[in-house]
Amino acid sequence: MGFYRKKSWLKKGLALTASLALLMGTAGCGSPAEETPSKAPEETKKEESGQETAASSGNAFEELSLEGVELTIWAPIYWVGKTMTYDDNEVWQKVQEETGVKLTFIHPPAGEETEQFNLMIASDSLPDIICTGWGGDGLFIGGRDKYVEDEIIIPLDDLIDTYAPDYKEAIEKVVVKEQQKDFYTDNGNLTAFYAISPYEEWCYNGILIRQDWMEELGLERPYTMEQYENVLTQFKEKKGAQSPLILPKTGIDGFSGVFMTAWGIGPGFYQENGTVKYGPVQSEFKEYLKLMNDWYEKGLIDKDFSTRDDDAMKRMMTTGGSGMIIHSPDTVGSWMNGVSPIMTGGYPVLKEGERVNYRLTNYQVRPQFSYSITTACKNPEAAVKFLNYGYTKEGYMLYNYGIEGETYNLTGETVTYNGIEYPLVEYTDKMLNNPDYPVLDAILTFKTHMGPFIRFEHEGNPALDMQNAEIRKALTEEADTGLNIPMTTLNAEEGKEYTRIMNQIQTYQDTAVLQFIMGTKSLDEFDSYVSDMKKLEIETAISYQQAALERYNNR
Repeated sequence: MGFYRKKSWLKKGLALTASLALLMGTAGCGSPAEETPSKAPEETKKEESGQETAASSGNAFEELSLEGVELTIWAPIYWVGKTMTYDDNEVWQKVQEETGVKLTFIHPPAGEETEQFNLMIASDSLPDIICTGWGGDGLFIGGRDKYVEDEIIIPLDDLIDTYAPDYKEAIEKVVVKEQQKDFYTDNGNLTAFYAISPYEEWCYNGILIRQDWMEELGLERPYTMEQYENVLTQFKEKKGAQSPLILPKTGIDGFSGVFMTAWGIGPGFYQENGTVKYGPVQSEFKEYLKLMNDWYEKGLIDKDFSTRDDDAMKRMMTTGGSGMIIHSPDTVGSWMNGVSPIMTGGYPVLKEGERVNYRLTNYQVRPQFSYSITTACKNPEAAVKFLNYGYTKEGYMLYNYGIEGETYNLTGETVTYNGIEYPLVEYTDKMLNNPDYPVLDAILTFKTHMGPFIRFEHEGNPALDMQNAEIRKALTEEADTGLNIPMTTLNAEEGKEYTRIMNQIQTYQDTAVLQFIMGTKSLDEFDSYVSDMKKLEIETAISYQQAALERYNNR
C-alpha cells in the first residue's frame, strides 16, 4: 500500500521528535529549569496539560486512518494541448491509491475561475478543499483572514502541528527564515498548503531570440536599446521577418517588465526603499512608450501583437515571421525544437554596463495551486493528513516525477538543499518521447506541475533541457530584485475597493497603452492619460499596496 500508509520508522521518528521538542520547549521556555518549582500551580497545570497533548499528538497522526475517507476538491484546471480533468492525471489517481482517500474534483469552466469561485463562496455548498489554481492567494479577494472571519476556510495551525508533521518540517527546514512568514496571514493564520521549492526557482520569462539568425548574421548578444534595435533591423532587412519582435498582448511585459525596467520602473506596482509606486504612471513610462512607438512605426514590432495567442506566436517564430519574443524559454524552446536553438538577450538597459533591478521572482513559497480546507469539511484532520502526503518523500517523488518505472528511473545520485538530500531521476520515453503526448502535455498527464508538495522545478521539469536551463539561470542571475514587492496581502476593506479600482484602471490602461504604441494616440496626451489614471483612483490603489507592504514588514 506504500510508504505513507505504513507506520514507518520515519513517521515514528518525526512524531517522537515533535513530541520531545514540545516537551523540552515547555520545560525550557522563559526560565531556567531550576526555577520551575516557583511557578504558580495554575501555570504548572497548564504546562502538564500541554505536555500530555504534545505526547499524544504524534500518536494521533499515526492512528488516524485515511482508508475510505472521501474529500471533494474545487480546483481550476489547466492544460496545454487538450481538455482534461484531474481524474485523467495518473499521479492524482496514484495518490488516491497510496493514501486510501477517494477524491471528487469539481472543475470550474476554463476562463470562469474567479466568477465560479465567488459563486461558490456565496452559496451554501462548499467543497471540503479549495484549490486556488494559478490565481493563488489573489483569488481570496481581501485576504485569507477575511475568509477565516467569514467562516469559509479554517485556520490550520493546530491541525498542522498534529496531522501534518512533514509540512511543518518543510516550512521550518526547507524554506529560508526570511520567507517563512509568507505562509502566514497578517493576522498570523496559517490557512493553506503551498507548494514549497527548496531553492529560488529560475526566472521563466524573458527575451528569447532565434540563435540561428544571430549566428548567421554575426550578431552579438544585445544589451542596450541601440543594440536591440540593430538586431531587429537586421532580422527585418536580412531575414525578411515581417514582425521581428512580438510584444505581449498588452504592450507591457507584466512578468519581468523587460524594456520598461531600463528606466528603473516596474511593470505594475513596485517599491523604492519601502515606498510603493506604479510604473505605468511614472514619467519614465513615457520614454518606454516613445521607444515602442518608434519601433512599431519602423516595422520592428509585430503589427498584430495585441491579438496573437500562443498558437499564432508559435507560427510566427517557427516560420520566420518573427525572430524575437518575450515569453517562457520552456514553451518557446519546445516550439523551436528542430527549427533553431534559442538564446536570451540581456536585460535591456540604456547604457552598457547598467544593471536592471527588477525581474520575475519565484519565492520558495508558491501560492499558485495552494489548498485550503473549508468549514464544510467534516473531517479536517483527515484532510490535513492527506495534504501532508506531498511533503513526505514518497509523496513529493510521486507528484514531481510520476510513477517510478513508468515515467522515471532513479539514477542513484542525489542533490542536497538545506541539508536535505533529494534523489535525482532519469525520465523514460513515456515522458520525453511519447507520440501521443508532446512533452508539455505529458507534464500535466503523467506528473503534477504545481500543487501541495515540495516542488523540484529544476530537476523535475522534463521541458527544462540543458539549453533552457542555461537561459533561465541567466535570466535569474543577470538582474536584481530590489524593486520587487514581496508576497503582501490586502485586507478585506482594501481588497474590495482595490478590485473595483484596478478593474477600471486595467481596462483604461490597456487601451491607452496600445494606442500610444500603435500611434493612434499622440504621446503629447501622456500627461492627460496620467491625469485620467489619477481620476480612476490609482493613487488610492497605491496607498492600499503601501499599507499591505508595511503590514508584511511588521509580521
